[in-house]
Amino acid sequence: MKLLVIPTTDWTGHPVPNRLNFIFDNIAENNDVDVCHFKLFDRKKRNTICNLISMDKKVEKKISSYYIKNVFYHGSKISSLIEDYDAVISANLIPGFFANFSETPVIFDYLDYLPGSASMYYSEPFDSLARKTAEWLSFYNIKKSCGIITPTLSFKNYLKNFTDRPIKVIPNGVDMDIISYSDPSFIETNYNLSHPVLGYVGSLEKWVNLEWIIDRFPEIKERYSNAKLLIIGPGLHTDYSEYLKEKVKKMGLTGSIIFLGRISYNNLATYISTMDIGLNPRKDFLMNKMTMGSKILTYLACGVPVLSSNMPEAEEKFGPDQGVFQYSSEEEFFGEMHKALCKEIDIDVVNEYDWKIISKRYERAIKKFIS
Repeated sequence: MKLLVIPTTDWTGHPVPNRLNFIFDNIAENNDVDVCHFKLFDRKKRNTICNLISMDKKVEKKISSYYIKNVFYHGSKISSLIEDYDAVISANLIPGFFANFSETPVIFDYLDYLPGSASMYYSEPFDSLARKTAEWLSFYNIKKSCGIITPTLSFKNYLKNFTDRPIKVIPNGVDMDIISYSDPSFIETNYNLSHPVLGYVGSLEKWVNLEWIIDRFPEIKERYSNAKLLIIGPGLHTDYSEYLKEKVKKMGLTGSIIFLGRISYNNLATYISTMDIGLNPRKDFLMNKMTMGSKILTYLACGVPVLSSNMPEAEEKFGPDQGVFQYSSEEEFFGEMHKALCKEIDIDVVNEYDWKIISKRYERAIKKFIS
C-alpha cells in the first residue's frame, strides 16, 4: 500500500514518541509510508524509515498558533498530495480536515479525547473556544472517514454516539525489544538513590497530577524514610514542568525528588528498572478516563508494579493480580502503595502488546477499511 499519515505533532522532533511513530515505522517495512512533517520542536531528531513531507510555511513553535498560522498552506499541500495514495490515516484535526475533500479513503485515528487535549494549550476564555472548535472538527472528520481506529473500548463506545462508521479498537503498545528489565546499578549510584524509588515517565503537562504526589511526599517520607521520586520526561507546550520544580523547591524536597528531563526511549528501561513503583497519576478529566496510555505497559515490561488513578480501562484490564493498583483517595494511595511494594510482576502480561503485533493488527485494519 501507499499511505499518507497526518500525525498529531512533530514526527521526529517530539520528545515523546506516540503510537503512530511505532506503528508506521513497522508498517513502512513492507509498504510505502509518507508522513506530513510538522516541525514544532528544535530538538534532537528521532530516526524513521517513513518518508517525510515538509509541511511548514510559517515558523511557529507554539502549538496554540502553529496550525492556525499554517492552515491554508496545510490545506493546499494536502489537497495536492492526497490523490496519490491508497489511504490517508489522520490523527490531526485541522490538517486532517482537508483530507476529506477527495476520493481517497481517510481513516481517522482517534488516539485521544481531542477536544480536551486541544483546550489544554489555551488559557481562559480561549480554552472553551478551542474545545468547541475541536469538537466540531472531530465530529466532521469522524463522519467523513471510511473507518475509525481508537486505542480503547471506552473511546469506541463514546464514538458510537456520533457515527455509524466502523470502529476498530487497537490498543497502545510497548517495544519489547527495547523495554525490559535492565541492571539499574549505574543509575542508582549516579543519582545516589535509596529505596523505595517511586517513578514517573512521560510528558509533563496539565493532564498529569504529579502535584498531588508531591504534596504527599512528606508523608511518604514519614512511612519510608529513604524514599525517592524520579520524574522522567520533558515539558512540552506549557509551564507545568517549571511549576512542579518550583513546588518541590518551596517544600524543601529537592534532595528527594529528582527531575531527569527527557531520556531517550532506547535508554529508558534502565531508569525504569531502578523503580519500585511506576506512577500513573492522572487528573479527573474525561480525556484521562477513556484512554489507556503506553506508560502502564512500559512499567510492567520492566517488572515494575503500577500505582494509577483515573484510567479505568487500564486499571480494569490488568488489576492488582497483574500489577496495576488503583487509588482514588489519600488513604487508598498509601494502602495500595504498600501492596504494590510487595508485588512480583510477571512481564508476560504485556507480551500481546508488543508494537510488532499491534502494527500487524493495524495494517490489517487499514486493508479491511479500504477494501
